[in-house]
Amino acid sequence: MIGSHATTVESAWANPKAVELEQKIADIDLLVQQLEDRSAQVKSIREGLAGQHKALAAEIQVVLKSFGIKNLSQAQRHLRLHYNLELLRTVYTYMDELDAKLLGYQTGRDRLAYLRQLAEDDIKMITTLNDLKIDALTTQISLVINRYLPEAHTIQIDPQRLSLATIDQVWERVSKGR
Repeated sequence: MIGSHATTVESAWANPKAVELEQKIADIDLLVQQLEDRSAQVKSIREGLAGQHKALAAEIQVVLKSFGIKNLSQAQRHLRLHYNLELLRTVYTYMDELDAKLLGYQTGRDRLAYLRQLAEDDIKMITTLNDLKIDALTTQISLVINRYLPEAHTIQIDPQRLSLATIDQVWERVSKGR
């Protein structure tokens, strides 16, 4: 155990760029795990919203058939439909935002996996690479990590930045059974 630690310390002194790349790989691995955790959390939240969507859409369809409502104008005059459509505006908006988050997390994981592979390849070839190439890679890794790090700790949705789906968009989705 002591011998392997001494070897690691010796290799650190012998090649600090390799140690720097190994640290970047560890940073990448941690961030990828955090993004996977946020993805699972987003999927869970989205499933809950999808359940609300399904219940509201089913109720709307029953009322539409029961009262023979054919258009948005008629639907808005029916109090229950009006409220359900307004609720769906919020549900659709957040579902769409969560879908965008999932795509962003996947993009981040893909970029990080690519950079991790580059770092691993560079470690294997460390003796032939110049320091500038390694510095450029570690800088690139740092930039990508810094881009995704805030999202890795908590799902960030700014309600002030969101614009609700229009009632016409909601009606279009509901009337088509989506």
